[in-house]
Amino acid sequence: MTPEKAKTTEVSHSRAKPFPWRCPECGKKEVRPATVAHTSRIKHDGRLYTVEIPGLRVPCCGACGELVFDNDADEQIAQVLREQLGLLSGEQIRMNRVELGLSQRILAEHLGVAVETISRWENGVLTQTRAMDRYLRVYFGVPAARTALVGESGTSRLGVHVET
Repeated sequence: MTPEKAKTTEVSHSRAKPFPWRCPECGKKEVRPATVAHTSRIKHDGRLYTVEIPGLRVPCCGACGELVFDNDADEQIAQVLREQLGLLSGEQIRMNRVELGLSQRILAEHLGVAVETISRWENGVLTQTRAMDRYLRVYFGVPAARTALVGESGTSRLGVHVET
């Protein structure tokens, strides 16, 4: 079976677990790291996108061809989706936040989102919507927008006092 037609299974193996792993499909201990061409269809922001990754690093069963998606493979796919949609990367969000001297908590208060959301965006666990990506770009790039959202006094328009 070719990698493009291989079945896929998602598991949460620890990166520390040594190979070979037992295949969840055929049961043989033949799962090892592989690099394959892979196409995913991902629903994001209410739309279905086709994401092609020519060199996806993913564990694959040598016996039956099963692809065993782990966290690393999921992160690679999410990164390609962000690039394809032209969204800020987690590192770009972190870099802009740090450049403004803001903690994740303060940025979250300014934007009206949970601090966990900022953390997930920065760590690549969650991909922001296109609308939120535009909001981030305006917030980071336009000082007047930050002032409008936060106010001169450092008090968020949401009524929360924010240190700037």
